[in-house]
Amino acid sequence: MSEASSQCIALIGPSGAGKSTVGRRLAQQLGWNFMDLDSLIEKRAGMLTSAIFAQEGELGFRDRESAALVEALEITPLVIACGGGVISRMFNRSILREQTWCVYLTSNIETLATRISRDEENLRPLLADAMVERLAVMVGERRPIYASLANWTIHTDQIQSTVVADEIVRAWHLSQHAAPTEVRVHGGTYQLKNGAYAGLPDELARLGLGGACWLISDDQVGPRYAKQVQAALTGAGFKCEMIYIPAGESSKSLQQAEALYTWLLEHGVQRGDTVLALGGGVVGDLAGFVAATILRGIAVVQLPTTILAMIDSSIGGKTGINHPRGKNLIGAFHQPQLVLVDESVLHSLPRRERAAGWAEAVKHGVIADAALFEDLERAAGTLNDLPAEQTRDLLLRAAMVKIGVVNRDERELGERMLLNYGHTLGQAIEVATGYTRYLHGEAVAIGMTFAAELAVRRNLWSAIDADRQRMLLEALELPTSLPADLDLHQTLAGLNLDKKRANGVVRWVLPSAIGSAFVDTHVPPALVQEVLEEWLGQVAG
Repeated sequence: MSEASSQCIALIGPSGAGKSTVGRRLAQQLGWNFMDLDSLIEKRAGMLTSAIFAQEGELGFRDRESAALVEALEITPLVIACGGGVISRMFNRSILREQTWCVYLTSNIETLATRISRDEENLRPLLADAMVERLAVMVGERRPIYASLANWTIHTDQIQSTVVADEIVRAWHLSQHAAPTEVRVHGGTYQLKNGAYAGLPDELARLGLGGACWLISDDQVGPRYAKQVQAALTGAGFKCEMIYIPAGESSKSLQQAEALYTWLLEHGVQRGDTVLALGGGVVGDLAGFVAATILRGIAVVQLPTTILAMIDSSIGGKTGINHPRGKNLIGAFHQPQLVLVDESVLHSLPRRERAAGWAEAVKHGVIADAALFEDLERAAGTLNDLPAEQTRDLLLRAAMVKIGVVNRDERELGERMLLNYGHTLGQAIEVATGYTRYLHGEAVAIGMTFAAELAVRRNLWSAIDADRQRMLLEALELPTSLPADLDLHQTLAGLNLDKKRANGVVRWVLPSAIGSAFVDTHVPPALVQEVLEEWLGQVAG
């Protein structure tokens, strides 16, 4: 998207999606100029579209359409409603991609046909006969192109034009402050996209994923959202089977993975199919691992439903299951084809789950983004109540930290190790407590507090900044101390089995300032044990 595109919003999509109606309202809300591209073509030609088609054919109309598009884009700021076929020419697609911020409006075929029929006077020539059948074919052919151009996608079925315009304004403002959301990895690129689950069929079409979909969720998230996702897919012609696993860390096991393998194989999974991971970190890790290993690897799309998954675990391709000896000891790097974030699901997320997710945002602020940390400090008292605009901005910025690190170090050979801040002790605590006492983010919060203490003891970080971190975590309703009954020896054993160890040495991620951290391989084991004993003694006392 070019700099000029920030002053031009183009509405694309099939006839009947509401581009002209929404466009007028959108321009009014923004105080911008509005242009209906078809109206401009008719004005310059001095005749209706139907007459142009009759006299000059489709080729003549497309020539006029390209010329009108160039003329219209000389006006800024501008909202432009484009005809459904504008994307048929590569020239037009290039202009739209380079000079506009594209919003793809779409609806079900039946809705489109109903809307078009109401306007018989302006019925598009290409849809004059057997409209529903022609429309279905046309939309099917054009859907991947619309989706490939879209910066934002909105389904307009049964939604008032004012509501659609409001959503576009919100999305556009967000885009103006957003860093790139493209993850660049060895096998190609994929995007972190914000959008409703109803847009998933279009996203799959854009990616060329036309096989069957295998939706994996858990028994808490699935009943709320899985049928909605399945309905969107089957309505668009996709085969979609779904299964629920038990919620909780215990499902990240070889036994549960084997059960999913059996389900997939018995139902006829093929190499061209796609696994959909609908849930939090557990579902994402497990479903991603199954996708990485079934039939030597099939596509996976992450549909995160928790804050933690949206800003961290769904990004970067780490998949895995646990072993009785430690967390995530069995796994693979398997990058998703897409991470689709539907923020509306967060409103049903329990408050404790929200807090656990913000722990990862604090982590990102401490290791790489001081401004993010400071904004989290200012907002901490209200974040678990999800104020919409504030939450959206902080979620995106936290996710950008993860994306930036992954782009620079996909396989955790260097900088990506910093993302393990708080995880060294945090994961050992999870294992020692049987994965039942703490949510992952809660254990990480304790781990960050402990790592901060190690850094202060080694004169690597100021006690003032360590206190700031602790107070922020506590303001977010997160734990910062050890449980009184923690088994010290089991915890120390867990540290020695940490997958981040190298040459027998535990690699600790320690902060050196708010916004900066490093990997320290010289932390004396005696110091670790001493601090653990002190903490446990304080709790007991």
